[in-house]
Amino acid sequence: MALEVRVEQGDAAAVRGQPALVVPANRQLTLGWGSHLAEKVARLAGPGVEAEALGQHPRGVALGEAVLTSAGSLPGFTHLLHAAVLDKYDFNPLFLLRLRERTSEATLRAAVANSLRLADLAGLSGLVLTPMGAGIGGMPMAKCARLLLDEVRRFEAAEPAALSTVVLAAHEARDAEILRRAAQERTPAPGDAS
Repeated sequence: MALEVRVEQGDAAAVRGQPALVVPANRQLTLGWGSHLAEKVARLAGPGVEAEALGQHPRGVALGEAVLTSAGSLPGFTHLLHAAVLDKYDFNPLFLLRLRERTSEATLRAAVANSLRLADLAGLSGLVLTPMGAGIGGMPMAKCARLLLDEVRRFEAAEPAALSTVVLAAHEARDAEILRRAAQERTPAPGDAS
């Protein structure tokens, strides 16, 4: 079964119709620091979500890992996937000069793959994914979009049991357009006859 992949422009936390939202997280699993989405989720979901993640992993997780929790009081979602794409104690000033990516290719690939796998294992039918790694992660948007779609293709080739929809949400119109172009360039998964 082919995975439906679509792009929406706007606030990822406002997308409706999917049970899970992937939150770009830090490896310490503290929601109030890092991406704008993580900070918004911290406000809307309530403190219980962060406590739930830390209850599973009191010392945090490795970069690239993902943690599944409830969505707390976040409207429209039943689950959150906290994808560790940053270390909140990584303050190398070269990032500020855009000479260094804080989120590496390997970290982003692992975070996306682990989020998709966890959602599928939990029996979730769909999720909302953002260009994690771009923004505060320092990764160029075009590279981030390509890596996201590469991992979605790989996951699709593994024939997911439950997950049937991935919505890529970008706040800015130009970022949504980059995601759309990357999604249109998607080649069929290995073994796909279409």
